[in-house]
Amino acid sequence: MLMLDSKKSLAIASRRLTQVSSHLGHKVRPISTFTLENAPKTSSFTERLSPDPVVPTVEFAKDPSSSPELFHRARRLKSGAFTWVRPEERKAYKFLTASPSALKDLGFDPETEVKDDGFQKLVSGQTVIEDPFPYSQAYAGYQFGDFAGQLGDGRVVNLFEVTNPETGKRFELQLKGAGRTPFSRFADGKAVLRSSIREFIVAESLHAIGIPSTRALAITVLPKTFAKRSGPEKCAIVCRMAPSWVRVGTFDLYRYRGDRQGLIQLSNYVIDEVFKDELCLKYADVINRETKELGTLTKYDKLYFEIITRNAESVAFWQAYCFLNGVLNSDNTSVLGLAIDFGPFAFMDYFDPNYTSNHDDLLLRYSFKNTPSAIWFNMVKLGEDLAELIGAGPDLLKDEFFIEKGLKEEWVDKVTERAKKVIEVGADIYESVYVETYMKLVCDRLGITPKSTDNAGILNNLFETLQETKLDYNNFFAILQEQPIQDDSKFDIDIVASAFIPKDFKDDPFTDYTKEKVLKELKIFLTDFKARVGEEQLTDQERYRKASKLNPLFVPRNWILDEVIDYTQENDFDTLYLNKLLKMSSNPFDKSKWGEELKDVEDRWTSSANRERQMLQCSCSS
Repeated sequence: MLMLDSKKSLAIASRRLTQVSSHLGHKVRPISTFTLENAPKTSSFTERLSPDPVVPTVEFAKDPSSSPELFHRARRLKSGAFTWVRPEERKAYKFLTASPSALKDLGFDPETEVKDDGFQKLVSGQTVIEDPFPYSQAYAGYQFGDFAGQLGDGRVVNLFEVTNPETGKRFELQLKGAGRTPFSRFADGKAVLRSSIREFIVAESLHAIGIPSTRALAITVLPKTFAKRSGPEKCAIVCRMAPSWVRVGTFDLYRYRGDRQGLIQLSNYVIDEVFKDELCLKYADVINRETKELGTLTKYDKLYFEIITRNAESVAFWQAYCFLNGVLNSDNTSVLGLAIDFGPFAFMDYFDPNYTSNHDDLLLRYSFKNTPSAIWFNMVKLGEDLAELIGAGPDLLKDEFFIEKGLKEEWVDKVTERAKKVIEVGADIYESVYVETYMKLVCDRLGITPKSTDNAGILNNLFETLQETKLDYNNFFAILQEQPIQDDSKFDIDIVASAFIPKDFKDDPFTDYTKEKVLKELKIFLTDFKARVGEEQLTDQERYRKASKLNPLFVPRNWILDEVIDYTQENDFDTLYLNKLLKMSSNPFDKSKWGEELKDVEDRWTSSANRERQMLQCSCSS
C-alpha cells in the first residue's frame, strides 16, 4: 500500500487552526404497535464486510462446541472487519432508565416502551437476538499521536440496526460494558456505573443542544458485577445508538494490515451504506472552490472530503460550546463527525484555552486550543490510509489491474503526488468549514449576523472578557440574550453588568480577581457589544429570538454528574436524580419540560458552581 509523509500539511494546518481556535422507502406502522421487540432488524455492516476467518459464519458462532476463547479471549484478527460474539451473562440486572428522546427517534412510544420487559431485556443484553447475530468491530488507531495497533470493541457488542418507519432514519444499537471480546486486550470488558451515567447523560445533552453525537438509549446497572478501577466499582451497561459506528481507526486497521481489498470494501460500504451516495453536498461551495485544480473528483475523493467536513463542523460546535471529549484518538473519531466514546469529557466552566478535561493529558494534546489540530491529525492519517484511492484519480480507478492488484511502478509517483495534493486541499477545506461554522455559531449565540471584521472585533473582545472575568462560559450567553442592549430607555450599564455576577461571588484575596475588576471588564465589552448590535439595527427582541435557539439554559457539568452518580450509588440505584438530570439535559432550551420535582436541586444545578468545583478533570478510567 502507498505510504505518504504528510507532515508538512499537518504542521501548516495545525498552526493555522491553533491560532483560530484560541478565539474562536419504509412502510409506516402505527407507533403504538412498533416496538424494539417486533421492529425489523438488519445488520448492513456484517452483510457488506468480511468476518473474522476464525469464526467465519453465524452457524459456527452458534455451535455449542466452539471454544469460548474465540469469543471472550483477546487475540489478533488476521483479517476481517468484525467477529461474531455474544454479550457475557451477568448474575443480576437492574434496568434504570431510557431516553425518551432516543426512543422517539427510533419510532417507539416512550411511555409504553420504557416499561416493556422485552425492551428492558434487549437493551441490557439479557435477551440476545440471533438474526442478525451480534458482533464486535475491529479497528486500530493512533493514541496520543502514536500508532497502537489493533484495538477494536473491547467491551462493546453490536446488536442490530433499526429503521424508524416514519422518518426512514436507521440506527445501529450496541451494548457498552457487555463483557470481554477478542479485542479486550488486557481489559475486563466491563464499564463502571460512574462512567456509564456520564456517557448516558452527555450523549443526550449534546444531541439536544444540536451538537452531532452518538446517542444513549438506555442504562442498566449490574448489581452483582464489579470492576477494579481505583477500587471496586459497580458495573453497568449502556445501550448506545448511532447511524454508524465506523471510525477513522477502522481505516487505520486496513492500512496496518496492508489489506487494500479490505480497504476498498470498507470505503465502498461507507459510501453506499453510511453516506448513501450523498457526498459533498452540504459544503459543496467550499469543496468546489478549493478543489478546482484537482479536476474531476472521484467517489473516494468525495468520501475523504465528506469525512473532513463533518469533523470540521463538529469541532466548530465543540469549540463554540466549549465542550471537550478528552481523548481524540483516531479510534475515537467518527467518520460521521459524531462525538463518540466518551471518557474524560467536560463542558468548560470558564474560558481557558489551555484547559484539558483529561488529567492524564500532561502535554495538553487534547486541550481546548489544540482540539482542531488534534482532529486534523486524524484526518491526515485517514488521507494516508486512503492514499492509493485518493491518489488514483478518475482514470486509474477504471483500470482493472489497479483495482485488483494495485500500483504498477510507473504509476507510483503520479499517484503519490495526487494523494498529497488531495490531503493539502483537505487542509484548506477543513479550515474553511471550521472557521465558517465556528464564526456563525458564536455570532448566532450573540444574536448577531457574522461580519468579516468580527473575528478581530467583537469576538476578540468577547473571549478576552470571558478569559479575564472567568465567568461561567455557557451561562454568559444565556444571560446576555436577556439584557436590554439596544433599548436606550432600559439600558443601564451598571445594572446590565451586575446581571452577570453570581450571587455568591467572592474576591480572591491572593490575586487581583475582584468584583470591581470583573464589572470593569464587563462594561468595556457591553459598550462594544451595544455598538456592534447598533450596526445591524437589531432590536433586543430580534436578537433574543435568534440567540435563544442556540443558548442552552443548562449543560451537565462534571460536578453535577458527580452528585448524581453519588446519589444513585448511595440510594440503592434510585433514579430520582438521574431522571431529573436526563430531563434537563434532554430539554436544555425549555425549562417547562424539566418537571416539578427537585426544584431546589434544579436551582443549584443551574447556578454557577463554587470555584473549587469548576474545571474538574477526569481520568480515562471507565
